[in-house]
Amino acid sequence: MAKAKEAPAGVEPGKEVANIEEQIRKQLAGLKNRVGAPPSNKISIKNKVFTLPDGQSDNALNVIILDWRYVNAHYPGAYDPKSPQDPDCFAVGAEKPESGLLIPHESVPEPQAKDCKSCPKNEWGSAATGRGKACKNQIRLLVVGASPTEDSVILTLYVSPSRLKKFFAYATDLANKHGLDMIQVVTEITCDPNEQYPSLQFKLVGKHADVATAWALKEQNQDVVERPIEFRNNKD
Repeated sequence: MAKAKEAPAGVEPGKEVANIEEQIRKQLAGLKNRVGAPPSNKISIKNKVFTLPDGQSDNALNVIILDWRYVNAHYPGAYDPKSPQDPDCFAVGAEKPESGLLIPHESVPEPQAKDCKSCPKNEWGSAATGRGKACKNQIRLLVVGASPTEDSVILTLYVSPSRLKKFFAYATDLANKHGLDMIQVVTEITCDPNEQYPSLQFKLVGKHADVATAWALKEQNQDVVERPIEFRNNKD
């Protein structure tokens, strides 16, 4: 039998292994920044039609909104649909941007500011044109079909900056008028026919009987609703 390798001179037995294990922990912690996030199952919208990752499409969605997060993202140049950019700064969280608690994601190499509240790119009038913000303020919805099971596919859908008030009004109306949270009901999501660009609108369909299943799916998929923005371009 081969003789066990002795620790280098001056290193206590077991200390070398502990050092290696610590390095492995650091490597695992940084893995998501090296390989990127797993597929997001994002629902895309084009010409006011919703397209699921499996290719199915429709002009309306009946879903249960399991959870949601603020997603702020600043892009360095003008928008070009033929050459999509990656953001140079972004934040994902449950805290309001104006609270001072929504901060740049840990993977952002050069944050625009210490938090979204104090960021000059998140102020009205900071956009290159018009009176809007240079930072794109969105909401990421975590949704599932109207009849969920424990094996249901979880999807994400983004609410654009211009429709945030509509989303908040819907959530507030459910709570104040019906005493309900979005996870308790089926919501119909469509695009406003009176708007030129895809603008989401929300309508209560009714309560559903699978709250326990919906809640379990919400708890199991916090990594999906909180995941960083998936970069399109290779950072190597």
